Amino acid sequence: MYQCSETARNFPTAEAALASELRFKEIQAECEAGRMPELRKDDVIYVDTELYLSHGRDDFRGGLAQVFEYRMNVSKGRPVPFVRVAQQMDTWHNWRELAQMQKKLRAEFGKNWAHPDPDERAEFNDAF
Repeated sequence: MYQCSETARNFPTAEAALASELRFKEIQAECEAGRMPELRKDDVIYVDTELYLSHGRDDFRGGLAQVFEYRMNVSKGRPVPFVRVAQQMDTWHNWRELAQMQKKLRAEFGKNWAHPDPDERAEFNDAF
């Protein structure tokens, strides 16, 4: 197995690992330059942490995330790109906003992968 030096993902060939590294760097460079690259399935980006006071069971720790789907939706009457990641399939992220945050999120999370982090304590989960 070969590993992408940017995301620590494993690949069967050195070429595939290098392609992953180059694509990740391309996306990050585009975002840093103020652009919003179009994403493809299996690209890797950063997503942010989401913590909730009244539904802690939905808490989510940010980090690297694998793109599952990318599409245009309407937000405030305008077309906006949205992305859904494999680590958080029930959430669509506004890519326009997330693209602007990539540099900050990379500094915060490095090579850590995003993951659910539910808080099941009763005081953080309203009874419905």
